[in-house]
Amino acid sequence: MIVENTKKQPKPAKGMSAKTSPASKSAAPEIYASHGKIEERAFQMFEDRGSNHGNDLQDWLLAENQLTDPQIPAR
Repeated sequence: MIVENTKKQPKPAKGMSAKTSPASKSAAPEIYASHGKIEERAFQMFEDRGSNHGNDLQDWLLAENQLTDPQIPAR
């Protein structure tokens, strides 16, 4: 016997569709930085530091934060 999932999916909040829910990237594009922009900024930090290896994760996270939070100053 096959049992189908009978749970109903919750409806989006009034005035919102599933495509415009807060979890959707298109709903708030200003808080998301593209992978390419983060990569460019992290590489810029790497070069500014004299191309010394070993800080790639720190550079990536700082670049991501700088691009998504305008209150974090660029170095």
